Amino acid sequence: MGTIQSTEDLFRTVDWSLRNNLRINANKTKGLVVDLLRRNNLPPAPVNILGTDVDVVKSYNYLGIGLNNKLDWTHNTEALVKKGSSRLFLFRRLRSFGVQGPLLRTFYDSVVGSAIFYGIVC
Repeated sequence: MGTIQSTEDLFRTVDWSLRNNLRINANKTKGLVVDLLRRNNLPPAPVNILGTDVDVVKSYNYLGIGLNNKLDWTHNTEALVKKGSSRLFLFRRLRSFGVQGPLLRTFYDSVVGSAIFYGIVC
């Protein structure tokens, strides 16, 4: 995942990867155009890597974190609420079955907390 601000940056990146015996799989590559200044409403110029067109997308999941072209967290927050709610339901069910103390804490830390706090950098 990287930031490419111009066609020249793209050419340099592809050239660098070829010189270092690295392959960019254009079929697996996605383009996410972010324009925070909202300068133009024109569609982005097509991106082509070694003869293969790169798909330009409006949103993309990268390592479980949802990114979109507006850089808002709406999609990511909705997914987090859904995942957290279902896991908290399981937590409540365990408690209703009489599971106590340390076992509940272990369940929360490993199942509920890991889902809620994934991707948070402090």
